[in-house]
Amino acid sequence: MLKKKIILAVIACLFLFISGLIYLCFRAPTILLFKWLDFIGFNYSVFQNVSVKPPSFFIYNFTNALFVIFGYIFVYIIWDKDKYHYFFYTSLITFLSIIYEIATKDFSDIITIFAAFAICSLLYIKSYKVNHEI
Repeated sequence: MLKKKIILAVIACLFLFISGLIYLCFRAPTILLFKWLDFIGFNYSVFQNVSVKPPSFFIYNFTNALFVIFGYIFVYIIWDKDKYHYFFYTSLITFLSIIYEIATKDFSDIITIFAAFAICSLLYIKSYKVNHEI
């Protein structure tokens, strides 16, 4: 059980790392993240010199999905088979993410967040049923 949680934590951190790299490589240096990086003296210009131009979904929406999935995985690690707390906290993450996206009027991110929530919830339910039917 501990080995499974460690593997999930590594996967979650990998998702966070990938989304961070996408931000560093492909997002405009005018966003708040880059102001923070300037403040701490981090030189991100080496990441900005990427010649690849991925689709906008990959740059703007996929990163949001990775961020919320990171949160969902850690909620799963903490609450494991406690369905009530798992769905409470993943719903809270989803709700807060959607509130933010409503404020920024980015409706494609809202769809991406809902899709990530639905997929993760279905995987959780399937995992829960498989573990309790044995």
